[in-house]
Amino acid sequence: MNKAVKCAGKIIAGSAGFLAGSAAVYLPFVMADAKKNFNDKCDYLMILGGDIFGADIPSPQLVERMKRAAEYLNENPDVIAVPCGGCFRKEQKRSEAEIIASYLIQNGVSADRIILEDNSTTTFENFDFAIKIIENHSGKKANDANIAFLSSSYHIHRAGLIAQMNGLERFGRVTAPTPGEAYKRYIREYFVAYELLLRKLGIKK
Repeated sequence: MNKAVKCAGKIIAGSAGFLAGSAAVYLPFVMADAKKNFNDKCDYLMILGGDIFGADIPSPQLVERMKRAAEYLNENPDVIAVPCGGCFRKEQKRSEAEIIASYLIQNGVSADRIILEDNSTTTFENFDFAIKIIENHSGKKANDANIAFLSSSYHIHRAGLIAQMNGLERFGRVTAPTPGEAYKRYIREYFVAYELLLRKLGIKK
């Protein structure tokens, strides 16, 4: 084995170890925030989208987010809802945002309190696109617009990091329950830590 191959092997092994270590450090923060029941006050509530099955059937994860959003918005009648998520999966006929909005209206939230962000395909895009919409609607910079986001308990920590990476210095959080087999979601968070690190380092856009 020549020196170049040995060197490459050491670099790969070192990088893998570094990433694994970073993920191991990250996961306890995920678990800690998941145990908290965030219910922060805001003027604009971003409702982060979730998986859609077939044409327009929300996943159990998204159902819990919609239920919590309707509850929160009915308790806080001056808050503007910003459902997030596009229409980008095979066989999907309605965007995540449209499905969320329909549920909210059916559960007592006035349509004039809802602004759709229906183009995003990732959590990063949720924040990128929704922040622009909120700034345009409020006439304020994002950090002055009193924004909160709603997501599943397992996802709350990661979404907060993504909010910061999108320029939000001040934001609230609202927790929705994570439906059954939650451990699978936490396992996924372990591996997502790699992507966050690469984005933070500017290696991945």
